[in-house]
Amino acid sequence: MTEAPSTSDTAKIVPEDEKMNDNASKLVIVCVALANLIALVALVLAIVGVANNGSNEYYIGATNSDGSSGSASTGGTSAFTSSGDKIWMFQIGHFIGNTQYLDEDSGTVKGYNVDVVNAVCQIANKNCRLVWDLYERCWLSQAGSRPRGGEGLMGRWYDACVGWSYTADRARSVLFSDSFENFAPPVFIVASSRSLSQPPDLAGLITGHLDGWYADEHCLDMYDQVTNFQSSDKTRVIHYVSEEDLADALVAGDIDAAFVPKLTYFTNRSDIKIGYDPEENKCLPFGGPAMMMQKDQIELNSWFNEGFRQLRATSEYDAICKNVANEHGDQPGIAYDDLCV
Repeated sequence: MTEAPSTSDTAKIVPEDEKMNDNASKLVIVCVALANLIALVALVLAIVGVANNGSNEYYIGATNSDGSSGSASTGGTSAFTSSGDKIWMFQIGHFIGNTQYLDEDSGTVKGYNVDVVNAVCQIANKNCRLVWDLYERCWLSQAGSRPRGGEGLMGRWYDACVGWSYTADRARSVLFSDSFENFAPPVFIVASSRSLSQPPDLAGLITGHLDGWYADEHCLDMYDQVTNFQSSDKTRVIHYVSEEDLADALVAGDIDAAFVPKLTYFTNRSDIKIGYDPEENKCLPFGGPAMMMQKDQIELNSWFNEGFRQLRATSEYDAICKNVANEHGDQPGIAYDDLCV
C-alpha cells in the first residue's frame, strides 16, 4: 500500500513554475473581479446621471449642521461631470409665487422661472443645476446703505442667480441676460384705513421696502414728485424679508406706507390698498427679471440668450406660459399673459 505524501512532500513535488502560474492566475481573477466591480459602479452612476439630467429641478438644503450655507462649502463653480462637461450652477432664492416656489410634496423648486431655465439648458445642451440659497447671497440691500453684490454670487458659489431685475444699481456690479419675464411696476401701498397725498409728501412718515427688491429707497429717491424723503435716513426706512411681514407691518401701524412692486399678494389683501401709483417705472430702466451673473460670464450670457431666443420661437414656450396657470395656478403671481415676454 502506497502512503499518501504529506503536505510538506506535496510542496516538494509541485514544480516552482506551476506554483508561479497558479499565483498569476489568482492575480488575474482578482483584477478581473475588481474591473467588473468598477464597471458596475460606473454604470449605476451613469444611470443616475441620466435620470438627473432629465430634470434640472434640484433642492439643496440651505444650511449645514453649523448653520452655514450648503453651497458655501463648494468653494466655487468649478464643477464638472465625469465626461468633463461643466455643470452650470444657478441660484434660486425667492419663493415668491408662480415664478419660483418650493413644492412641499416633491421638495423641489418649481415655477415659470424654473421651466424656462430647464428648457433653455436643454436647447443649449448644457448640464445645469438649480441650487437654493438665501436670496441676499445674490444681492445685498440694507436700509441706509448702497446695495451690492451678495457673497454667493461675487464669491462664485454659483454661476448666476435666477429672476433678478436689471436695475442701474445692479448693472454697475453685475451682468444680466436678456429679460425672460415682464416686471411688476412699483407702487405705494398703505393700510386700507389710511391714505397718501397725491403725489406723496413723506414728511415724518416711515416707509417700508422689500429687502433686496428693486423698489428700494434708492429707487424712490429718483421720483422727483415724491417730496420730503431721504434714503439715507435709516430711522425712516425699514426693510422686510417677506411680503407678509411688510403687509402686516402696514396694518399694525409700524410703517406709514410702503414702496414695493405691484405684486398679486398685495392687491389680493383686503386690509391694504394702493395709495399712489407713480405710473412711471424709474426702478427698471433696462428690463425685467433675467439671469444675474458676474461681468466676466460672457460664455454663459451668450448661450443662455441664444437658447432663450430659440425657445421663444417654439410652441414649447407657449406651453410653459400656459403652464403658469395649469400647473402653478395655485400659487399667487402675475397672470401668464402679463408675465411672459
